[in-house]
Amino acid sequence: MLFKPNWTDALARWRAFWEGELLDRPPVTVQIVPTRECDVGTPPTMDHTLAWFDPARNAPLIEQAARGLEERAQLEDDTPPGLTAGGGVYFVGAVFGAPVQVTADMMAAEPILHDWGQLDELRYDPQNIWVQRALGLARQLVAHSAGRYAVIPGLLEGPSDICGALRDVTRLAGDLYEYPAQVRRLTDIAMQAWQAYASAMYEIVPRYDGGTVTQWSVWTPGRGAALQEDFCTLLSPRQYREWFLPLDRELARTMDTMWVHIHAGETHLVDELLTADEFQGIQIVNDGVASPPLSRVLPIMQRVQQRGKCLILRKYPPEELEHILPHLSPRRLAIDTYCGSVAEARAWLQRLEQWPFG
Repeated sequence: MLFKPNWTDALARWRAFWEGELLDRPPVTVQIVPTRECDVGTPPTMDHTLAWFDPARNAPLIEQAARGLEERAQLEDDTPPGLTAGGGVYFVGAVFGAPVQVTADMMAAEPILHDWGQLDELRYDPQNIWVQRALGLARQLVAHSAGRYAVIPGLLEGPSDICGALRDVTRLAGDLYEYPAQVRRLTDIAMQAWQAYASAMYEIVPRYDGGTVTQWSVWTPGRGAALQEDFCTLLSPRQYREWFLPLDRELARTMDTMWVHIHAGETHLVDELLTADEFQGIQIVNDGVASPPLSRVLPIMQRVQQRGKCLILRKYPPEELEHILPHLSPRRLAIDTYCGSVAEARAWLQRLEQWPFG
């Protein structure tokens, strides 16, 4: 990709990562966040979101975003330069026609399945305005990119999160006990929506050097996807095994490479994921004070690698990685971290190349 001067080296690191090999170091993506708070940013507005999808208004926004990629790519990390079409917390409900609103710091869609009697009329509509906006933006970005950067397919969240967005997370948790038959029907609708939308998006988005840049800026070989099931944080391993693991495995079989995004509070489900050959990788996200102690999470990280899966660490700052990395193998390891400045990021990348990995 032309926007990444060191892309040849970065791509080689990503290929080695998925193959269980090691070059000079694991692949690393670094976010430059001066406040050292990973999720700060400009609060969204409805007008800006709609403008981003509107071909009559978004040309200067796309140009500005592309310039940002070009500037960002001067850092010698392994972030594939890319712009995303679709996706987001609000997007799952929006593609089913749910009202979208702006909260204090994010876009959100309201649950629309208030009564199970509405289930017969609930369907994914490929002509939904938000679906068409995302697919139209994907076509526009592919044409604008001309291979200079990747277009990232902004896929729907996983089946459990789709169900939670439509029904409401708290109500869905109770429904697993009170209305299991209705929940099964809802999961069928969620599966069909995920597959239909993904299929439409991948008809538009080309592969980049034989692979896909997925959400969270991870390059994967072949047709790749990241799967997010945040609702399952509320489930026991048995419940996940019975309700959603079979669905996730079915989705993974439609991809060449599928990796799963989970939060540190969700790591009690990792052993269930490790039973599935369909998943090639697991990303563990640091949730700060909401995360379990590292003494509990680190053995889980080690088991991921020991079982031959790729491990992606996200949001662990360099000072915490100092305590984590000596206990992990550099093979099948990727790191998504954040630094306060480009100079800090470069210093940490140099240190990583000299790391005494175990």
